[in-house]
Amino acid sequence: MAEKMKKKNFTNLIIIVILALFNFVFLGTEYLFDNMMMYVSDAKGVVISQGYVLGVSAIGFCLFGLVKKMINSRTKFIWALIFIAGEIAGVFVMEQHNSYGSVLIAGCIVFVMLGCAGSAVCYMIAIRLQYNGHLAKVVGVSYAIGLLLQFGNNNLINNDLIEAIVISAFILIWVILILGVNENTLEVSEDSDNDERIKMKNPMVAAITLIVIVALMSCIFATLDNVVTLFHSAGGVDIGQLPRMILALSGLLAGAVFDIKSRRCMYIIMYCVTLLSTICVLIIITGGAFIIGLIVFYLSAGFFAVFFTTAFIELSVYMNRPEFWAGLGRAVNNICAAIIGAISLSLFESGNVILNSIVALILFVLISIFMFLYYTQLENVHSVKVKLQQEDEKNHIDQKEKFTKFSERFALTPREKEVFEMLLTSDENVQDIAGKLFISRAALYRHISNLNEKTKTKSRVGLLQFYYEWNDK
Repeated sequence: MAEKMKKKNFTNLIIIVILALFNFVFLGTEYLFDNMMMYVSDAKGVVISQGYVLGVSAIGFCLFGLVKKMINSRTKFIWALIFIAGEIAGVFVMEQHNSYGSVLIAGCIVFVMLGCAGSAVCYMIAIRLQYNGHLAKVVGVSYAIGLLLQFGNNNLINNDLIEAIVISAFILIWVILILGVNENTLEVSEDSDNDERIKMKNPMVAAITLIVIVALMSCIFATLDNVVTLFHSAGGVDIGQLPRMILALSGLLAGAVFDIKSRRCMYIIMYCVTLLSTICVLIIITGGAFIIGLIVFYLSAGFFAVFFTTAFIELSVYMNRPEFWAGLGRAVNNICAAIIGAISLSLFESGNVILNSIVALILFVLISIFMFLYYTQLENVHSVKVKLQQEDEKNHIDQKEKFTKFSERFALTPREKEVFEMLLTSDENVQDIAGKLFISRAALYRHISNLNEKTKTKSRVGLLQFYYEWNDK
């Protein structure tokens, strides 16, 4: 049992590292792309081109559902080599920044492939940790680690070529780790609170509602992101410095608080964070201090990233095609960011306070409506979970009482009880059971023989059948 627990914890740790490396590679490549674009475009052009690559990455996130059908144990290494070659080539073409077109095309290719691989990672997490009470923590910790890696990369490396080499090295490490994960990991984890009895009444309606929620929230957060990027590109502020630490801390905090009460509070908390961000947008629009917007952006952006990642991973297990839905959170966020990039900048630069304020308030009202609708659907699922959990706990207590009464009725010794309990809970062969009990195979057979004699049964199967049919009443 201890060995099994160690193996499970090690696999979960590897999954956290894989997601963390994805966050670093994605955010680090985005930062490199922005910096390379600054050589060949103005501040507004950087923001618009950033929207383009984020938009095409959404295509990659959606493509995984199709690509997965072509990946098997024989072809996965070929796909991995194609991915590594394409990513590294794209990164170095961007680093050369020969022209606007070359940087943009390379960026689009890189982010389509990153999107597809990112969706694969989310799917891996979904089927490994489905229904798990620590899902948001896993996402939050991975997000924070990825950001801290980016923070170190941004602050310790001041050379574009070396930065490209570092990102390429991490891409290689990331893919090797994915390939190294045992295929058994892609089975439902035994430690997840998986129960096929838990169903969502209208999963497709819930999925569409969640897409709308994330899309509307993306409009708020993308506006803040674009304003920050605009200031960074214009030389007003360096977003690669200390604020990234705030973003990492907000991701950790989000993971911790989202998992409270099995994530029943996650949507309410995210709603409050969105309200704060909306107020922040209004402050910036009305000419308030930009530093306030910067701090709120990094505090809220971490919550939002953990929210949409966790929400879609959690939803995917109720869908017919979980591989399509698991990574859709970032896809929705990225495509919305791409669509509204130029629009939000135009509105912000127009200086029309009334129009900008009305748009922000309308977005928040719509978020409120759809959040309520989605939360109502989730409450039905949570109610079923609570009911089933209570039934399972009662059944566990009943089974424990039955075992105790059975042991007393047939005068089982402590060692016989230990052996019998192992026979009841394990479907392994006699040799493996003997090994777990640290006794010889012959000794195990003697204990089974004693149990058969006390219960008037003739075999191991007969003993188990007798127990399940036995009633003390």
